[in-house]
Amino acid sequence: MEGTNESNISCSSNASLTNKRLIIIHESLFCASMVACLFALSWLVFLKLYRQLLYRLAAYQVVGSLLLSTCQVFQFHFMSYDDSKYTLCVIVAYLDQVAALIKLIFGGWVTLHLFYFVIFYKNLTKLEPLYIITSLLLPFVISAIPLATGSYGPNGQWCWIQVRRFGCEYLTGFVEQFVTFYGPLTLLLVLESSAMLIMLVTVYYRSCKKEDVRVFGSGQNKTVFKQLIPLVAYPIIFCTFSIPPLINRVYELTSPNYGLRIFSSTCFPISSLAAGLTLTAHIAIVTCFARRHSYRAQYEVIYGSEEVVTFKQETQTNVNSNTTTYIAPDSTQ
Repeated sequence: MEGTNESNISCSSNASLTNKRLIIIHESLFCASMVACLFALSWLVFLKLYRQLLYRLAAYQVVGSLLLSTCQVFQFHFMSYDDSKYTLCVIVAYLDQVAALIKLIFGGWVTLHLFYFVIFYKNLTKLEPLYIITSLLLPFVISAIPLATGSYGPNGQWCWIQVRRFGCEYLTGFVEQFVTFYGPLTLLLVLESSAMLIMLVTVYYRSCKKEDVRVFGSGQNKTVFKQLIPLVAYPIIFCTFSIPPLINRVYELTSPNYGLRIFSSTCFPISSLAAGLTLTAHIAIVTCFARRHSYRAQYEVIYGSEEVVTFKQETQTNVNSNTTTYIAPDSTQ
């Protein structure tokens, strides 16, 4: 999703060797992200964990990352651009914008879900349809704005909203980049960072009271709270890897820096990769604990019940020896 404002790169020219290296790094990370997200989602479906809201919320975030990674992988096709690829470039740019917004909006809903439960002890399960509808419909509407103005096309190293046309500044595309992507990105970054800070301070304050009810609410809320804890990773990932691209975009307004551009360009694929790896790690940890609990339960049934459950324990006191003897019941009884 990174563009360039350098005047020495025209829309119709082939990418330079330096830019090709940047594209290769960028697309390689997105390929790894796509594999990680596919593996995590396949594992989740195989274990049928999608029946739980917690995993569905995490899966929505990973689905957004998968869609973005898939669209970005197609950008490799435009490393050597020519005019015959223009139509395909516009289509890929539009879908890329849609996928990026889907990921952003899903991430915002996940943060809201966490925030509302931590602060108000309300589990917004009934809002799940709203999460899905808005996250899937709004991106298509917002992304249609540059499509209607014809702003999609080759933009520096890849296809997106153009900020230069024929070597000249294209103000409409510049504004549309901020209105349709960098603006929502900045807004969500501020809101999610503030929400995370408020949640952290709230939990810390309640913990200092050393009152379990004050921290978690009821016993049921405590269980839900522990289940929702892994979702905190996704807002953290979003906030961490969204800052460098914003800094780069502001910095390029005055003096573009190639090193900063490379770093910011890798943040989006790393963010998607981290989402897939986080869900995989979460499933692995839960599966491991579930197996340990299952083995422990089986051990108690096999070895413990033979003396405690299957056999009826009877006590007979021997008055003469003053000892206690345990006798299993007669099988004929």
